[in-house]
Amino acid sequence: MNAPAPVPAAPIEDPARIVELLTRALHAVEADDAARYRECIDALAEWRTRPLYATFGRLAREIAEAMSSLPVDSRLGALAGCELPDARARLDFVTHMTEEATHRTLDLVEENRRLLDEIDAATDPAAVHAAVLALRANLSQMALAQEYQDLTGQIIRRVTEIVGRVETALADCGVTFEPAARSPVRSFGPAIKHLDAPAVSQNDADALLSDLGF
Repeated sequence: MNAPAPVPAAPIEDPARIVELLTRALHAVEADDAARYRECIDALAEWRTRPLYATFGRLAREIAEAMSSLPVDSRLGALAGCELPDARARLDFVTHMTEEATHRTLDLVEENRRLLDEIDAATDPAAVHAAVLALRANLSQMALAQEYQDLTGQIIRRVTEIVGRVETALADCGVTFEPAARSPVRSFGPAIKHLDAPAVSQNDADALLSDLGF
């Protein structure tokens, strides 16, 4: 009996060779020749994976070429190194000022409610006059507490400009932005016109003011 021909070492491109390898693998099984069977199967596996490796290699080269040709805008470095941290600090400052003004205003509202109760219960004109003066002073303090809005408005406009420049620089680099799907869960903060549905009606606001004594 003649010895089986060696497994072809050349790349398998001819379908006839595939049939030949399959036939040899079958004969190896029948002859209980495990080594010969493994050679045939390994040759078939190499042929099967060669196009996949070639595809991965080509894809890797294309990605590398695309990354090397991607324009790197110098503005992004400046924005990431200086202006974005500055924007974060500004927003932290706005948050701090807003919290302070809110707490101060709520404290004054509670104080005014107490003064209104004193005025309703007072029988001495002098006591009524003193309570009215204190009420007026508190209202002035409430107005002063809202002055932070001018400064925070300027800061927020500055942050908005920085974000706009980041978006422009990324767009110039070919990065596009698709509108995200709306989440059914409401975000923190008040409803934003054209973004959120109104969550509080005028009746709700009137009821709240009434509870506060206004």
